[in-house]
Amino acid sequence: MANEMANAETKLEPSAPAGEGGAEDKSQQARALGLLRWVQMAYMVIAVLLLWVSDKLITLVWSKFAEPDSALVTLISVAVGFGVAFRLYKHEKFNRATHEVVGELAKVTWPSRRETQVSTVVVIITSMIAAAILGAFDAVWSTITDLIYKV
Repeated sequence: MANEMANAETKLEPSAPAGEGGAEDKSQQARALGLLRWVQMAYMVIAVLLLWVSDKLITLVWSKFAEPDSALVTLISVAVGFGVAFRLYKHEKFNRATHEVVGELAKVTWPSRRETQVSTVVVIITSMIAAAILGAFDAVWSTITDLIYKV
């Protein structure tokens, strides 16, 4: 298990050759550990979502036959959610794909708060202009149809 974790860390970020930039090595290790935590958090989210879905599904099916025992339903749902998440974590291809996604997301240059605000204003103004144009077309078309049908 410890070997798998060490391999996962090196897969996320390649480290510098030994002896070069000790501070950089520590920074890259910290970054890889941070990325590994995101991967583990994703599996926990998967487990919780599966727990919730299986709880609702089991309760729905069970209620068709008898009154469901909520404690037993929750216990089965916990086993399903965390069991599936654990199997996905241990599945080599799925785990590698998850690490690759997190590694690629770490490379993304996210917009600053200011860029996001400016882009939001542009989208809102563009939407308002499009709504005004469509409203004008609707009013013209409504007038034309009223004249044709003499309403």
